[in-house]
Amino acid sequence: MKKETIGFMLGLLILFGGYFAVNHHYVQKQQLEWEEQQKNQQAANIPKSHEAPASQVPVPTTPSAVVATVQAAPPSETALVPLTVANPADLVVQRSYATFEFTPLGGCIGANTLNGEKMAYDDPTPVAAFQSHNECKAYGFRIGNLDLRNQPAGISKTPEGALQIVQRADGLEITRIFNFTDKNFTADLQILVKNISQSPQNTTVDFELGATSDNKNHGGLFSSYAPQYHAAAVRLPDGSIKRESTPFESDGGQKVLIDQSGSFFTWITADSLYWMNAVMPQTQTPLLFQLVRTGFNLRKSVTSDVDQTMYEAWVKQPVNLSQGQSIVFNYKVYIGPKDETILKNFDQYYLNETIDYGFFKIIARPMYHVLYFVHGLVNNWGIAIILLTILINIILLPLQIKGYASAQKMQVIQPQIKALQEKFKDDKQALQRETMALMAKSGVNPLSGCLPLLPQIPVFFALDSCLRHTFDLRQSPFFFWIKDLTQHDPYFVLPILMAFLMIGYQKMIPMPSMDPTQAKMMKFLPILFSVFMVFYPSGLALYVITNTVISMIRQVFLTRRYKKAT
Repeated sequence: MKKETIGFMLGLLILFGGYFAVNHHYVQKQQLEWEEQQKNQQAANIPKSHEAPASQVPVPTTPSAVVATVQAAPPSETALVPLTVANPADLVVQRSYATFEFTPLGGCIGANTLNGEKMAYDDPTPVAAFQSHNECKAYGFRIGNLDLRNQPAGISKTPEGALQIVQRADGLEITRIFNFTDKNFTADLQILVKNISQSPQNTTVDFELGATSDNKNHGGLFSSYAPQYHAAAVRLPDGSIKRESTPFESDGGQKVLIDQSGSFFTWITADSLYWMNAVMPQTQTPLLFQLVRTGFNLRKSVTSDVDQTMYEAWVKQPVNLSQGQSIVFNYKVYIGPKDETILKNFDQYYLNETIDYGFFKIIARPMYHVLYFVHGLVNNWGIAIILLTILINIILLPLQIKGYASAQKMQVIQPQIKALQEKFKDDKQALQRETMALMAKSGVNPLSGCLPLLPQIPVFFALDSCLRHTFDLRQSPFFFWIKDLTQHDPYFVLPILMAFLMIGYQKMIPMPSMDPTQAKMMKFLPILFSVFMVFYPSGLALYVITNTVISMIRQVFLTRRYKKAT
């Protein structure tokens, strides 16, 4: 090895060794100074509970981020209050709509319940807004890559009744104040970040929204458990929404699913089918949002099977502070149901757009409003679905009549089509050409028979989305054994009834001639469709049954009308 290389390596070793030695000496000096201050306070008999934390200095509440330029005293002159829980009772926040328990380490939201809500009509288990198996379920903090969720936190109540949480690390003091209101599932969150070191701080202070995954085996095609639809989303300045679902991934590795930066977001959420935690930034400061699948799986207890994948949805707040400077971030927080009636109070934030009606939302959302209006008249969501189905059939009636007329014309020319098939059985191009010419001459449009079916497809999927995602329908009964229109029929009566009605309707429809294999497939379609619908919402099965009955009545009417006409 060359002498220059050896000298270079020795120089690096001396440089890093000197750095760590000086740093260790500085840390020891700070620790000794802090211990000396505590001894002086005890000698003066000053109770710690009467000390005023540095973080209780009045905080600006303007809607924009504020940077304070007051210089901090050197660490040797500033008494930092130990981070402890002032009163164990302060860890619990109770409001009329929810109860939140904060963790002594990390100052996160841990156990929580939404008052008056239960998992299902036959399951009294309380509903949690934050459903992760983690002890720290939401609002855990970190500085850069330094995780504070297992670090001490100073927790106390302010004179106004808000909850104040203080943490310190890497030369920063983070004070967050939760002020939970008594209505509308809301809170004000204020985050004060202060540079308490003697050097500039350029990093991010992040908090996690409480993202989690669906539980294992929930929401499959033939699963008796309802889908949970856990996801995280952000509304961008242009009004578009970036949403990523967070399913259970038994073998999922680490992956960044959303990475949005430098934007003024309208809202950011971690949510499920019916519940969400949304933050609405009140500060005009660019933020960053990142959704990460960590690659780790969770279990409810030591003896439970792994049934959750660990996701993290981080709101990242850039911080660039000189010595003694502070910056404030303000948020409006919503922790509650995706109830459009409640979300109307937040129209300025477009919070109703957190309800994800999917690809057919352009139909599903108006359908919800019609359904909601009809329910206001009849006070039963099942009857409202029946009346909505009748309304849809009235709107589509002209297409149904046109399709039936086309089918009748097709029946008339069937003998001629069969003759052409015999004549040109060895020449497919000629057969196609002559068949199209015959249809044109007879005024038959081969596509007109499909026209009545085409609108039914988006209507079906839009109604499915509407029924699944409408909070108002949750645990809403119809009659008799149907206790929840958003859940499947527990006794499978509706799917069986649906199969019989669809088979009956199929026999009433004049079918064009087809080969035996196609004919057998057509006969099995009603049964296959009913099996497919076994675990779909009973409200959707009610729609299909009502639609089939109306179609049978319409078929009888049209058959009699065209017989008289001929």
